[in-house]
Amino acid sequence: MKTPIKPNFSIPGHDQLTNKLRQLACEFPLSYIFYHPTIAKEAAHIVIIAKDSRDVEPIELRKWIRNNRDENPIWFHISCQSKIKAELRAGNPFFGWYCQKSAIIYQNPSAKSRSDTDWPSFKKRFKRYALAYHHDRDNLLAAVNRFQELDSLTGLFVSYLSVFEYTIQYLEMLYAGRCFEPENLHQRIKKLIFYIPEIESLFVQKNGNEYYLIFELEKANDFAEDGDEIRLNDKLMDSFSQAEEKLHKMVLSRLSELKASIKSGLLKQPFFDHVEKTTEEDDKLKEIAAQIVKIHPVEEIYLFHQVQTSQQTTYFLLLIGESVGTETLNRIQQSVNSRFEGKYSVVLIGHSRSWIQTNLFYQQSFFRKIMKPENLRFQSHPNHPSIHWEDNNAPDYPDLEYLNRSAIKLSAQYFVLRNHSEKDNTEGIFDLFGKCVMRIFRTLVYSKLSYLPHYLSAYNLWKLCVYAEPKLEKLEYLFEKLNGVNFFKDVDHHTRFHHDVSRLTEKKLMIADEILNTLLKELNIAFNRIKEANDEEE
Repeated sequence: MKTPIKPNFSIPGHDQLTNKLRQLACEFPLSYIFYHPTIAKEAAHIVIIAKDSRDVEPIELRKWIRNNRDENPIWFHISCQSKIKAELRAGNPFFGWYCQKSAIIYQNPSAKSRSDTDWPSFKKRFKRYALAYHHDRDNLLAAVNRFQELDSLTGLFVSYLSVFEYTIQYLEMLYAGRCFEPENLHQRIKKLIFYIPEIESLFVQKNGNEYYLIFELEKANDFAEDGDEIRLNDKLMDSFSQAEEKLHKMVLSRLSELKASIKSGLLKQPFFDHVEKTTEEDDKLKEIAAQIVKIHPVEEIYLFHQVQTSQQTTYFLLLIGESVGTETLNRIQQSVNSRFEGKYSVVLIGHSRSWIQTNLFYQQSFFRKIMKPENLRFQSHPNHPSIHWEDNNAPDYPDLEYLNRSAIKLSAQYFVLRNHSEKDNTEGIFDLFGKCVMRIFRTLVYSKLSYLPHYLSAYNLWKLCVYAEPKLEKLEYLFEKLNGVNFFKDVDHHTRFHHDVSRLTEKKLMIADEILNTLLKELNIAFNRIKEANDEEE
């Protein structure tokens, strides 16, 4: 490749970029510009080496470098002459591969002549670089093990955080050619996703700026001074270990890839340790998933149950995504039912990934059973992170006693109104009945599944009750006696504000009484089962 010593070079097909690089070479004393064109799916790389380290930051802040995120991006790497010299001496294969003579498109007349990296001469330095990584990582993991033996949770978390920081630092150097310090670890991971999309699959986002696993580790720094460990989640140890091990494999994969490239002179496609999902999807489920995504974008869809009759197939789906509240779920449900003319219907629950992660302490058993690879029917991209499941997590029911009492007391008010209302005035009775039914449904779901749903529609809550306890389906004949096929719609209607006149007959009121008494009996059985189990543990 030609090695010009003046800024008169060109990059074929990138005239605008060529002009910007020429201008950059005029504004700053650059030593070299290296260019690796796109190969297969590998992005093009441009490595800009400034003569003075003080020029690195101003160059990085150029908008056209900082915001380069096209469909076929060019990866920009900015460094300085002293850094490249030190990294090559240390055996960093990133600079050994990307900063070769054959890749130079611009060289300052005062810069030293470069040569292509010769593997036999680079081999010892590379081995020393790889050994240093393994040696220091082993020492950090030894500290983790020591604190684990001492039952020091704070020391254990702080040590694990150091392991993560160390591994992330090596990934930065091997992919970007520089560390993203002094930014926090959350931002550094976010930047690495641009270079390694697969890293996104390792960390659940707590919010737009933080990752849940790192956030949990960082808590230890706050508690180190006063020794308060009660807020540290020791049930995440396996998640820490698995995420770090996967990061470690990414480092080894990148080292192997760069080594092979230097040895052969050809860029080897990176390999990552992930398994392609080969689950066969039902044609109708594909159509339903497409309909759902058309109405509201979601990250993943899991099928966790289905019911088939001679007239209809009903799919129970968990939607993972943002803003999938009750209103959105109802809109999707109505659209799917209409699209398939009632032959196929859906029962939907929806939550964001961060909500599930944050509420594992009492709902893990429910979600872990559902969020398995074999249940996955749709994903918007392959790098969504798996939930960081907690170790030794047993079903828990905080607030169950409160929710149970709430349902019972409201039901008692219903019967007070029933027994003392005027004979020709039934106003408010079905409103109270509807609210009682909804509270009982929701509490039944919670007590049987260790899952507290959002304020879903009456139909969805009931279907979850039957999913948890199939024998409850036999109660549906009572619903039909009261309002026919419109029972659930009527319950939903009467739990919202309306200005209708009640037309209930005494016969229907007696059926409502029977429904409520039957549901209260089922609730009592479910609640006592959990209470007795908790008493035995104590």
